[in-house]
Amino acid sequence: MNPLKEITDMASERRARTEIHYGMPVYVESRKLPELPRRPSKIRDEGVPEGKWLLAGAARVDITPSGPVTMRGFQPRQSTGIHTRLYVRALVLDNGEDSLAILSWEKLVPYGFEEIAKIRSEIHERTGIPVQNILINATHTHSGCEGPFHEASVEAVTQAWKSRRKARIGIGSKMIYGIGSNRRLPDGRGLWGCNQPNPEAVMDNECGVIRVEDEHRNIIAVAFNYACHPTVLGGDNTLLSGDFAGISMTEIERQLGGEAVALFLQGCAGDVGTHTFRRSRTPPEAERLGKRLANKVLEILQHIDVTRWVRLRGKKRMIELPQKQPNKTVPKTIPPITGEKTIKNEIQALVIDDAVILAVGSAEAYVEIGLRIKEASPFKHTFVLAYSNGPWLGYLPSPHGYAVNDPDAKETPFAPQAPQVLIDEALKLVNEMYQG
Repeated sequence: MNPLKEITDMASERRARTEIHYGMPVYVESRKLPELPRRPSKIRDEGVPEGKWLLAGAARVDITPSGPVTMRGFQPRQSTGIHTRLYVRALVLDNGEDSLAILSWEKLVPYGFEEIAKIRSEIHERTGIPVQNILINATHTHSGCEGPFHEASVEAVTQAWKSRRKARIGIGSKMIYGIGSNRRLPDGRGLWGCNQPNPEAVMDNECGVIRVEDEHRNIIAVAFNYACHPTVLGGDNTLLSGDFAGISMTEIERQLGGEAVALFLQGCAGDVGTHTFRRSRTPPEAERLGKRLANKVLEILQHIDVTRWVRLRGKKRMIELPQKQPNKTVPKTIPPITGEKTIKNEIQALVIDDAVILAVGSAEAYVEIGLRIKEASPFKHTFVLAYSNGPWLGYLPSPHGYAVNDPDAKETPFAPQAPQVLIDEALKLVNEMYQG
């Protein structure tokens, strides 16, 4: 059987039903998530070894430029002002046996592999956190800019490390609606306007949330994973902004108060945008959707039980994904990290208790890639991130995207076999971590 047709058929079988949310018909998954309790969050320390405590700390560093800069996203353009300030945010966890750091950058994409390695090395020198346990994810705002992300990352993690205190942690997720939906019709055509429904195209509606609190139940950090392009603001916007993703973090921090830090972790959003639920492409609209997401995260947060100690573990590896036959007449749009047949890509897994955070690389992976990994993962919770730990590698369409020859499949440097290779390698890593 044709493997592309087989996977396309699997996607069709996954479609469950259409529901109306916020006045729009939306795709609703049949996938079931671990149920959240309806009661408020409780402390669940039973079974924790006597005397053991998790230590946690969080910090944010402002990297907003003081004057006009070149904005990145859509096309380069000069900024004329600031809509929202831009930050590097960090969360560190230390269970006495292992430690990890998660960073959220308000940036289009991270840096090249060499620069990421330098950042990890400096963080390790300052804190002792193993380099394989340091994850860097970009929110993928299209209204950001270049900036001192290297220095700010080292500073943020160092601050978070120094602020560590006794903590409890819990993880939960819920299907949410009203933010993103697939921006590709099933036949591959794109939707780019506003109020455009697309209930027949696959979508990952899961919002995963990590709750970290101190021993007095004050929130230290909230990390949340969701897949959707932060492109409420369009290419004509000249105000620096984190778009809805940045606004959601700031709103969560505002509502929680204190020193709470919120980290948005971008999922497989290559073919996901806000076009169904946005009414316009203006700053007030980005604020409306950002606050909607913040309120949904806070709702989930209220029902996540916590415990004072969990196992932590991390692993990363470089893999090679099949490349299309290079076209020597087309200028290269990817950094010179490709061979003649493959493209390098880093995958990484961080285990927190019965959950795994899986970064599938720095390409713009389509949403179905993340879904297939989640569906096959043995962990209770699996959060999948793209836009992580490396340079922009282009779009990585789903097998369905290749099958219908959508525009990204035509232009991507990845061969049609690449998504399956990535899924296989990612699940191999996930299963290694589960067995370990």
